[in-house]
Amino acid sequence: EDSKYLIGLAKERNLFLMEGMWTRFFPAVEQARRLVNDEKKIGDICQVFSDFNFNAADSEDYPKSFVYNHNLGGGASFLVAPYPLAAATLFFPGQTPESIKSVGQIDQATGVDLQGAMVVSFPPTSDVAPALDDSNTEENTPKLPGAGVATLSYGMLCESAEETVVIGTKGRLTIRSPGHCPTNLSLTLKGEGRGAAASTVEYEYQLPPDTEEIIAAGGYFYPNSAGFAYEAAAAARCIAAGKTEPPQYTLAETLVTSTMVDAIRSELGVKSL
Repeated sequence: EDSKYLIGLAKERNLFLMEGMWTRFFPAVEQARRLVNDEKKIGDICQVFSDFNFNAADSEDYPKSFVYNHNLGGGASFLVAPYPLAAATLFFPGQTPESIKSVGQIDQATGVDLQGAMVVSFPPTSDVAPALDDSNTEENTPKLPGAGVATLSYGMLCESAEETVVIGTKGRLTIRSPGHCPTNLSLTLKGEGRGAAASTVEYEYQLPPDTEEIIAAGGYFYPNSAGFAYEAAAAARCIAAGKTEPPQYTLAETLVTSTMVDAIRSELGVKSL
């Protein structure tokens, strides 16, 4: 409801508004979008696997830290889950999930969710399957366009690999760790026969160099924080051009992911704020 209100208010007043999903603005993620969504390098997408788990005990005092404070928006579904959810919706663009199944654990003392896993099903965008005769020069498959599933994991109890793997009918793309602020990805094309790979291409994008002021201040606290510059620059470009939202993460997508977070919390039994 909060997202709907803010988006409606921004549109009413013709103002720029965006969710701060900084991951979408990293060059590695922009390249992943081009390779998968625009150039269709790995064919039609079947599955997305994405995880983001960190061990909050490394830096947060239990139960005093805000990450364990339900009334302040603590809990893994608010703090961590949006990242793997955004990874899934990136590769099923413009789609609303038809089903979400979630499991996880809630801390009984604080009421926040500590970790969770979910399976998300995306519906087909067309009911016309590829032809299964000689007219089909692409793939011999009954898969309907757009239909697929995402398997996602999030939490603040342990460190996971934190990668996003996108699997299509013609190959797979891996956004390497740390997946929420990546600088590397790889593209592997399927070869002839089961388990065969035709080729793998690696991509690397260096972060902006630290300024003298940043170095003097002791550097960053979180990994790859220099990448916030990508998001800031994109927002500045949009505002200068008179746009009211960024193409990398639209307000419609914010509504989809917000609805997914609400569904997860409801299924886990997290109390409303």
